[in-house]
Amino acid sequence: MEFPHDGESIYYRYQATYVRNWAGDLIYCTGPETTRIQETWNSISACLGTRDISSTNQPQFHHVKLDGDFQGWELHEFRRTSTTVSTGIILSDVVDHPSTKRDFETFFCQLLLREANLAVTHQRVNISPLTSSRYDEATEEIVSLFDRFLRYQGENDKWIESGRTYFAERVRHFTSQGRRIELCLPAFPCKSSNLDKVTGKDPDRGELLALERLHSFIEAVEKIYDVGAKLWIISDGHVFSDCIGVDDEDVDSYGLKLIKMNRAIGLRRGNTDRVGFKSLVDLFELERYKHKQSKLSQLDIPTINHYVETRVTTEAELCRRILMAGCQSQRSGLRARIESQDPAILALYRGFSRFMLEDLEHHPFTRTMSRSKQKKLSAKVAFEMIMRNQAYSNLVELLFPNHIRLSIHAHNNAGPKFGIQLFDPAVVRAVETLSPNSNPMTSRDLLHIPTPWHNSVVKVVGSKILCVTKAKVVRDALADGGMTGSLLGQENQIDSIPAVYFTVNTTPRKRDPADQQETAHKEPSKPTPQVTIASGREGIASLVTKTIILHVFKY
Repeated sequence: MEFPHDGESIYYRYQATYVRNWAGDLIYCTGPETTRIQETWNSISACLGTRDISSTNQPQFHHVKLDGDFQGWELHEFRRTSTTVSTGIILSDVVDHPSTKRDFETFFCQLLLREANLAVTHQRVNISPLTSSRYDEATEEIVSLFDRFLRYQGENDKWIESGRTYFAERVRHFTSQGRRIELCLPAFPCKSSNLDKVTGKDPDRGELLALERLHSFIEAVEKIYDVGAKLWIISDGHVFSDCIGVDDEDVDSYGLKLIKMNRAIGLRRGNTDRVGFKSLVDLFELERYKHKQSKLSQLDIPTINHYVETRVTTEAELCRRILMAGCQSQRSGLRARIESQDPAILALYRGFSRFMLEDLEHHPFTRTMSRSKQKKLSAKVAFEMIMRNQAYSNLVELLFPNHIRLSIHAHNNAGPKFGIQLFDPAVVRAVETLSPNSNPMTSRDLLHIPTPWHNSVVKVVGSKILCVTKAKVVRDALADGGMTGSLLGQENQIDSIPAVYFTVNTTPRKRDPADQQETAHKEPSKPTPQVTIASGREGIASLVTKTIILHVFKY
């Protein structure tokens, strides 16, 4: 789907990122104006002057306004102390730019130049013809591996038409240099605030299954390509947490426990560097500015809208503001596309509206609202979610321009993003209900492919297939007496974090006739759910040996 590509943020002024050596020779360039810059680099280089970038051991930043044929462009350049190359960003200029805007622009460009991972080897790499041929074969094998192992096929899929070729080009970017292949996946934000969907706030067996699957994919790549690969999970929790009714501290807690779980998986599998994590705090280097946040707050960074009451942290809020100031599109452009009934944008907007209405249904902030007010709120949140989602996508594009971009949203797989299945369909089935003939859960309206943070894992006794569904489906079945079961921690717990899941038996609980007669004349009670998950080996053993019959509040 093509998103409205307009705005005044730095992203929409971006022309290219380049790397040049100490002599001023262009080594690498990427961005929308790559071809023009490559063809006229000598002229641009002349505008830069003869500055010797190898003459100092101090980090250097330079800002140059280009002239001549490039009037209207400006250039920000950075050289690290550990290298003899400079990395630069070229932007279109803004007439009569206020000095306060310039201060933020300088800050944001310097941040991008420090954090951008171009995945480029600056020195020439000599790969023998035999090795090159082997890596070419590996490229094709890796593409086929992704196709059968991870790729999610949605409607209007264009993988065969063009996506496969695009994906191969991205893989070849790494194999042609003999570099480790790198992929990035914006995902694993936090658990939904709607307990009709999930077991609680912490990572559970769903996250465990998803991380194991990602590790398995990277391991399979290693068997094909000896240099290996790494998948970066770019956590988007703080991008949306205030929209989806989750406190920032809960996002932080979820992320730390997820990293701990991931490390334990890596240790057990013999490599802790296959899957890594980055958050907005990491991408924006807030640790660097930990004692200078008051100075950052003085920059001209607009505030952002909050429609749902949540507890925000100063750090996360600053990240959101930087994100939107640097990468957001024009609100008027999105609004115009919605009002003009643009089919793709309208479907996305309506899909997000329905999703947020469902997700926020029982949130303390919305619980007392009328249905009409909830719908109006959900529409506002949906609009904000789309704006935030696009800004975050723009940021990832700037910071990881050559990474293979994966997504938990359903795409047509033509590129640059490719939808993936976090659950292995051979062992996990995402379903709408627990009935034998339940329809499979699918991605609707270009929204999430079934994920651990919107669902719960269920083991049905006697079945080799695990189910993924909404927690309310299980709790209702247990409360109605149609099934018996409990909430358990996985026996092979990860680093003292119980990877909890439901286990159920389809054999109905026997009920006393007197109870049935009494129930027919009395409204059933609706006690509040009370499930205690113990931690540690003793706790898990207790959970495994003791059946906890769940009594739940039925909405």
